[in-house]
Amino acid sequence: MNIKFGLIFLFFCLTSLQSAYSSDYPNPLFGKDKIKVKPFFQFDSYYSFIGYERADVFGFKGGVEVNQKWRFGAGYNKIKSDIVEWKLLPEEERPYSPTGNIVKSQLYLNYYPLLAEYVFYNKDPWQVSLPFTIGFGNSYFSYYDKDNNQRKIFNRSIAVTEFGVTGQIKVFKWIGVGAGVGYRYLLLKNPEIETQVSSLVYSVRIKIFPGVIIKTFFPNLTGKW
Repeated sequence: MNIKFGLIFLFFCLTSLQSAYSSDYPNPLFGKDKIKVKPFFQFDSYYSFIGYERADVFGFKGGVEVNQKWRFGAGYNKIKSDIVEWKLLPEEERPYSPTGNIVKSQLYLNYYPLLAEYVFYNKDPWQVSLPFTIGFGNSYFSYYDKDNNQRKIFNRSIAVTEFGVTGQIKVFKWIGVGAGVGYRYLLLKNPEIETQVSSLVYSVRIKIFPGVIIKTFFPNLTGKW
């Protein structure tokens, strides 16, 4: 999977959610009020640990906010770390090794999270919410061969879930900033990763309100934004 696939998947999710929640009829999940849907987009930066080493997560999410109570969306996350493990190379990789059958390799992880988030406090400009994500992606180790080319080994699928609590404040009408704390847990692990990946996560985010931007530049546009 790559970022292009993730963007296509995100677009599909947004259009599907927009269609699903644009009803004027009462819904037991969102209450008796008319369902109001607004888009959102946010950049995320997570600080966590893999083993005893710092591991930073960078990514983005986009989706819809329903009645200012629920958010649903999808995105892309990449974990950047300095986790290094010595690995015994598979047979097919050994001709490329610069140091014999064992090489020094670095861990990489990336995944596409699906988001469900409940906003339990919402009083302008503050919001506090409980996000839950489940993501699917891949992990691998990378080493440099005898010609100094980067090669991947032990490329395996992973499934990641994260949950926690976040708070945010609207700084300008277009932009908000927030922070949170939670826990990351690997549901589907790469058996070649020896370091503990599940850990506490500390997050900061920049949230963009695309509906407000659209309404600012196109004031005559009809509909709820």
